[in-house]
Amino acid sequence: MKMFRSVAALVMALTLNGLLGACAAKPTVWQKSNVQVDEQRAALAQCQAHAIRQADRDYQRQHADTVGTGYGGQTTYQKNMDAYQVGKSREDLLARCMKLKGYRQVPATN
Repeated sequence: MKMFRSVAALVMALTLNGLLGACAAKPTVWQKSNVQVDEQRAALAQCQAHAIRQADRDYQRQHADTVGTGYGGQTTYQKNMDAYQVGKSREDLLARCMKLKGYRQVPATN
């Protein structure tokens, strides 16, 4: 019981820290000089689709021994960590793809 409380407190602290960090993060956009908005949107959509496919493929490879069982009967904590890792992987793959296309991330202006 004491171990459960410690894990629950850790999960709550990490979640709160993530939420506060998200509030502090400044919005950004992908930018490339001499590119029309339609071309930028197409590049972003292509990179997003690639990032989703690749991150999901990587997740499936890592969990090949638990195929057919969703998250493999893992604990809620492990499921949350896996979901976070897939999301982070998607973000990293998206950024790499856009940079390879010559875009850079800049602060959004209103």
